[in-house]
Amino acid sequence: MKAWELPISHNPLLTRADLAKSLAQILEPLGPRLVRGGSGLHVGNSSAHYDDVAALLEGYSRLLWGLAPLVAGGGGSPLLGPMVEGLKAGTDSKGPFYWGVGADRDQRYVEMAAISLALLIAPAAFWEPLAESERCDLASWLASINGAELPPNNWEFFRVLVNAALMRVGRPYDSERLEGSLAAIEGLYREEGWYIDETNYDYYNPFAFHFYGLVYAALMRDEDPLRSAVFRERARAFALSYLPWFGSDGSCLPYGRSLTYRFAASSFFSACAFAGEEVLPWGWIKGIVLRNLRYWLGKPIFDHEGLLTIGYGYPNLIMAEQYNAPGSPYWALKSYLVLALPESHPFWAAEEEALPSLPPVSRNAPAGILNCRSGAGEDEEVFALAAGQYPCYEAVQAAAKYAKFAYSNSFGFCVSHGSFGLSKTGCDSMLMLSEGDGYWRERRHTSDRYSCADFVRSAWSPWPDVGIVTWLLPFGLWHLRVHAIVSGRALDTAEGGFSLPDASAPEPPIGPCILEEEGAILASFPRAAGGIADLSPGAPRRRAELHKPEPNLNVLFPRVLVPLLRGRIGKGGSILACAVMAGRGASFAAAGAAASVWSDRPSFAYDSEAGMGVALLGSRRIELDIGPGFGRNP
Repeated sequence: MKAWELPISHNPLLTRADLAKSLAQILEPLGPRLVRGGSGLHVGNSSAHYDDVAALLEGYSRLLWGLAPLVAGGGGSPLLGPMVEGLKAGTDSKGPFYWGVGADRDQRYVEMAAISLALLIAPAAFWEPLAESERCDLASWLASINGAELPPNNWEFFRVLVNAALMRVGRPYDSERLEGSLAAIEGLYREEGWYIDETNYDYYNPFAFHFYGLVYAALMRDEDPLRSAVFRERARAFALSYLPWFGSDGSCLPYGRSLTYRFAASSFFSACAFAGEEVLPWGWIKGIVLRNLRYWLGKPIFDHEGLLTIGYGYPNLIMAEQYNAPGSPYWALKSYLVLALPESHPFWAAEEEALPSLPPVSRNAPAGILNCRSGAGEDEEVFALAAGQYPCYEAVQAAAKYAKFAYSNSFGFCVSHGSFGLSKTGCDSMLMLSEGDGYWRERRHTSDRYSCADFVRSAWSPWPDVGIVTWLLPFGLWHLRVHAIVSGRALDTAEGGFSLPDASAPEPPIGPCILEEEGAILASFPRAAGGIADLSPGAPRRRAELHKPEPNLNVLFPRVLVPLLRGRIGKGGSILACAVMAGRGASFAAAGAAASVWSDRPSFAYDSEAGMGVALLGSRRIELDIGPGFGRNP
């Protein structure tokens, strides 16, 4: 894959001026794309589950996440005039381009947040130029959120920001609904800086709950000092929990829904800077934001015109959710909030610093995640072991985004085309099960989730008469998986390691060096390698192979290969176990380097009478209380 030769790909992103220029480079091709009197942004013809007017409004409003901070910080843009005209047109209930009033849970309420931010931080540009009748139209349209039911999740903050904006510009607001939403948000807080987004812990913590909470704390400090202080305190706690999600190269963990928002991942730290909250030393915060932007702007995420695309590491509709419209990716502009800060602000005055040294394993207790890292610099690997979550509704590709065993900054993960045929499934970092009819099932809903420093554990049931308890244990570059299975039916199994970028496509082809042994396979490319080794007690070993999924399933790479174990279990109790590793960088470039790592892998033993499992690697020993009586893997 190669990114289009666009000016933004040569931006060094070192200074405030560089960041402002990169925003201008993102916005530059969008002027001709404004439609409906400037009230909509048309950048593509795919659809979301909401109506077309809401989708065009979404594209329009999301530009404000970058444009409003730029203007608030003293900058200008050719888009400012057309965007203000669009604000007038979209809120004129008698005009042809009216955005309309939504029903309950309408997308329009989501987009009110960016418009409210513009009124809060740049009223001279977005409020004062309006005539009195236009101000009334805008205030009336925004206030419609107060009559609507919102989902019990981060959406409550949209009503908070709207009412704060109405208050700030001197228009009637609903103090009762404002307090109700703030109370609802309070009810979603759990611990260690984490909020639950209705049923999940994911990126909506950094780029929604904390982002909006910090904006509120910065702008409503005088009106609501106690709550503002709470939002700041929680942001400080969350920063330490969230830091391990980032790699030293600026990458961030591909996990959960809304990955198409890409560099919005670092917007939490931009919001910290905006609120003057030094959750980490300013040099660290600056480094995280700028490295994350450099990481993303160097990837092929723009089309040939410079338009942001739906996808993650490249344009890819397969991994998108049902609420991803063509303009959705511009939510990423939230990270540009730091442009509201002057050059003299400590964020900009600080020297960019590298990530601090982080422990090899960090526990995100509420999310049931162990963040793991090994190596340093170019050889660093960052991945997460997940107990599993599942949304309260069937978000597209929910199982792939929340229920896999492991997620890697370097290797991403695969979604699925379908469940028939293993090559159509996202079998990486997953145990797939089939009755032999070609249809495969994976972990989806989990229960009895538990995490500690040594492992994460959860239970899942792919059929009513099949119960599985899975333990995931970190061992440096390796991780070990143990599955205790009680099944009422015989099943085929397929368990995948990490996805490896398929480097065999360029000319001349660079095929993988494959090291095979009974029940184990290692695929080694120049500067990347990965493998899986069966550790299941008893015999025979599962068969190892290098599996090739259909293209465009992985979120980072269009073509991947997956080290895979295949086997079969009978009725009754079985234990499957394996060790998995993947790495990249200079440590895998030298001949034999991957093989050296490969030979030093964890071991696993199970005592069926005592019901104890023991995992070992060097001096590290972890005991698992599995329970007695599990038979051999037939």
